Amino acid sequence: MGSFSERALFACVLFMPGLAHAAGVDDVRRELEQVSMSLAELEQRILIPQLLESSHRLTTRLNDGQLLYLMKDYDRAAMLLLDVVDNPKNRAHPAYRDAVYYLAESLYELRNFRPAQSYFVEVSSIGNLEQKRQAVARLLEIALETRDAASAQLYLAKAGELALASPEPALFYAIAKYHYRTGDYAEALLLFDRVPEAHALGRQALYFGAVALVRLNKLSEAGERFGRSMGTEESIADSKDQTQAEIGALSRLALARLFYEQGRFKEAVEAYETLPKDSKSFDKAISESVWISIKEQNFEAAVRKLEILLIAQPSVLRGPDARLLQGRLLTMLGRHDESTLAFQEVLYEFGPIQGEMRTTVQAHPGGLDGHFNDVIGKNLSAFDLNTFLPAKAAEFAGTNAEADRALVLVSDLGQQGRDLKDARTTIERLDVALKAPNRLEIFPHLHDGALRAYEARARLTEARALLDNVAGAALGRDAEYAKVRAARLAAAARYGQAPHTVQAFKNRDKRVDTQIRDLDREAFVLSVEIRGLEAQLAAVSKFVSDVAEDKGGSGREPVVYAQVQRELDQARDLRIEYERLTQALELARITVGINDAASAEDEKLRITYAEALAAEERLLAARGQAIASPERQRISELDARAVDISNRVTGIADEKILDFGRLVEREKQNVASFGDELVGYQGETESMGGKIAARNFMAIYDRINAVVLEADVGIVDIAWKQKQDQTQLIAKTRSRQRDEVETIESKIKEATP
Repeated sequence: MGSFSERALFACVLFMPGLAHAAGVDDVRRELEQVSMSLAELEQRILIPQLLESSHRLTTRLNDGQLLYLMKDYDRAAMLLLDVVDNPKNRAHPAYRDAVYYLAESLYELRNFRPAQSYFVEVSSIGNLEQKRQAVARLLEIALETRDAASAQLYLAKAGELALASPEPALFYAIAKYHYRTGDYAEALLLFDRVPEAHALGRQALYFGAVALVRLNKLSEAGERFGRSMGTEESIADSKDQTQAEIGALSRLALARLFYEQGRFKEAVEAYETLPKDSKSFDKAISESVWISIKEQNFEAAVRKLEILLIAQPSVLRGPDARLLQGRLLTMLGRHDESTLAFQEVLYEFGPIQGEMRTTVQAHPGGLDGHFNDVIGKNLSAFDLNTFLPAKAAEFAGTNAEADRALVLVSDLGQQGRDLKDARTTIERLDVALKAPNRLEIFPHLHDGALRAYEARARLTEARALLDNVAGAALGRDAEYAKVRAARLAAAARYGQAPHTVQAFKNRDKRVDTQIRDLDREAFVLSVEIRGLEAQLAAVSKFVSDVAEDKGGSGREPVVYAQVQRELDQARDLRIEYERLTQALELARITVGINDAASAEDEKLRITYAEALAAEERLLAARGQAIASPERQRISELDARAVDISNRVTGIADEKILDFGRLVEREKQNVASFGDELVGYQGETESMGGKIAARNFMAIYDRINAVVLEADVGIVDIAWKQKQDQTQLIAKTRSRQRDEVETIESKIKEATP
């Protein structure tokens, strides 16, 4: 926008007309040249690339989506590609089938099988040969994952047809996995053998083929194949593909187990010890290696290995079996203090959990189904382990409880409910952002272009004022001109308070954002206070209830409960008001910026100032003081150019927003459809929630009882072992004493004449 001295000069000319002659028309020409260069740079840097992107939008988004897929950023890849695939205008584009293929693959990697299946079906019709083969293989895998037997048979037949027409390792692998999972190991083995070891799926095929040989009781062949599938230790360490590395680790684990079953303990231990420490199977390998040492009755070695495992599993709640085994081994070695400590550590963690769960069981002698139905209610969106288990019991249950299919089903429904709620909130925010007056800010480059066009217009307005100052200087003390000029200067002063530069606009937005953040912070403090109030009221209610239970009621408890309930209702109303306030703040944050209320006021000030300049120019012309015509004409041309750039930038943004709006509208319909479907499923599963929770609660309670019982038995065994050792020691001492007495008596007899 010109050098600092030039900008300062223009500011002085604008608000100190006595300097108009010093500035002169030459300064205006230089300013106009700079504005022209700025507008040309805007067109080159922002408009042209955006127009090119618009004309090649599908290809650009496909490339971006494919790149994100290759980077394993499947969420963002799916979002980009979904926008391409769901637009009917793109179906005729040559790259459309690639977009569908990578969208299906991204959804598959996210384990979002239902939509992935529909897109793979489309790929199987419109894709190239390689894509069709991959699509059918994926469809077969999805059918197996979702236990859809009918679809599995359909895609098995299609895969067989494709494999016959065009043999492809990935298809053989998919068909082999089907036979493997259905228990036809002989057929699976034949198909796994048709996948070359050098293929990307070669190591997986070797591994599953080896497992199939184990199932067929061909252990020697299985061992040889496990040896090939595990690779070298260096190849596992260097592998950038986590799946390949883990297959290698699983192969080593399987080979070690094979050696163990064959009684080749030394080789088994060596295989266990070669597993990388960062492998998911490392803890399992150490644990199984411990049992080899136990079988060899090398208890010291077993304890040392267990210590390695316990370092890797510091949480007692996650690994009680290892500590119980450690206690038993230390007892066998006579290290009673250490073994007692191991058992007591287990009791210290599990005793309180057992007591808490026992209290719940005893409080509901008729069964826990009704209790958990009340706890969970109809709010399945909050259903997970922590809903019905103490926190530490949920930690102990871990993946074992989470793997229960019924629990997974209800938990998934709960998660889907939460996801739908989040989706509705996100769609609402997107809707507001897309319809907001400042929607241009969604696109940073376009937003920057609009601001720079506005800045150029402000500079042209200043240049126009400078020309008026130069022309009006010759009128001297003309009273009518002085009045018009004063009106123009007053308008200039008001306009001067508005931001004219890109940085000034951004600074104002930043100040507003800071104010909103401050309000948000204050609102959060209020939220914490509301939570504290709710906690205090709950504590008061429980205290009154506990006192009444322990010492008998005073008769005033209902009054206290009623007062607590009234205050809880007030706290609930406060929380609703807080949520409304935070939503309003969020919406305010979204709508701040260009074209907002403040920007509209800025534009009014600019128009008023422009009208004042026009009035002044009309009077100057009437007085015969012609404004420098070429420069004035240039200002008009450049202003029109700036307006055109601004309109084109806004047009590009509106076109993008229209596309986004269609996508958001489709997602609204999808969310509404999913919501209706979810309501149907929830109706079927609401009555199941309590039963599932009760069943899992009791199963975990029984497991915890078994852990506590084993620890208790371990401590009793230690006491018994110590007593037995002491008894044996006493018996040995008495036997030695008897021998010594008998020896003395015999010597006395020998000495007696």
